Amino acid sequence: MFSDLQAISQRPAPWERYTAELLWADPWISGQMLAFHLDPAHDLSSRGGDFIPRATAWMTERFCLGPGKAVGDFGCGPGLYAQGLAASGASVTGIDFSPRSIAHAREQAGGLGLDIDYCCSNYLEFQAGDGFDLILLIYGDYCALSPAQRAELLVKFYQALKPGGALLMDVFSTRRFAGLAEAASYQAFPEGGFWAQGPHYLFSNTFLYADQSLSLDKYLVVEPERQREVYNWLKHFDPSGLASELAASGLAVEQTLGSVAGDPYDPASDEFAVIAQAA
Repeated sequence: MFSDLQAISQRPAPWERYTAELLWADPWISGQMLAFHLDPAHDLSSRGGDFIPRATAWMTERFCLGPGKAVGDFGCGPGLYAQGLAASGASVTGIDFSPRSIAHAREQAGGLGLDIDYCCSNYLEFQAGDGFDLILLIYGDYCALSPAQRAELLVKFYQALKPGGALLMDVFSTRRFAGLAEAASYQAFPEGGFWAQGPHYLFSNTFLYADQSLSLDKYLVVEPERQREVYNWLKHFDPSGLASELAASGLAVEQTLGSVAGDPYDPASDEFAVIAQAA
């Protein structure tokens, strides 16, 4: 048992494993994630309250969206932003690798009479073409990707934007990282819970990599017949560091904001957003 606990507590190498598809595609866990997306009382998966309608209204005006404009929503989830943007008359493509979220998004779009092209795909593998006036990557999705994945995705974005097109994305800030602490915990769920429908045990570890402003929340889920590990990496940025990464792929930051709803930049905030265009 001691050696098992030592193994659980061992610090992984940065970006050692990528398990995002388990979090978003597992039949049980993805259902829990969708419920969080759709619950306006909190912002664990999507921002709650009136933020999304305010954000899509601001995007529509800021980027002059309407008929003849094309939007790519990368990591669209259940389509909460895509719906608001499609209401402008713009052509919207939503990409997400959660079958459950995409199914919900398609059902909602049909009920609202919105013609949204939803693709169930890992956006790292999605063939984006070169026809978007606006690309979205929101709620810190960029932060969960390794350096190689981020570089690959930015090249994809650069190639997919029309002349004059823009990338709107948000990230977690180094200010947020400064408030994190390493931790370890153990919990028992005899009646099931978020990570599994049936009884299970959960070992949670938070690791910090200060030289990279990188955090890892690692979860070991132990069930009667199997065990699984989930790695939730989050890279944290300051505006200059993010601008440098974008520039390496030919994208130049046009504006730094406090959020994807157009709020002013706040250096004390846990997140910020940028608008970037081809340099």
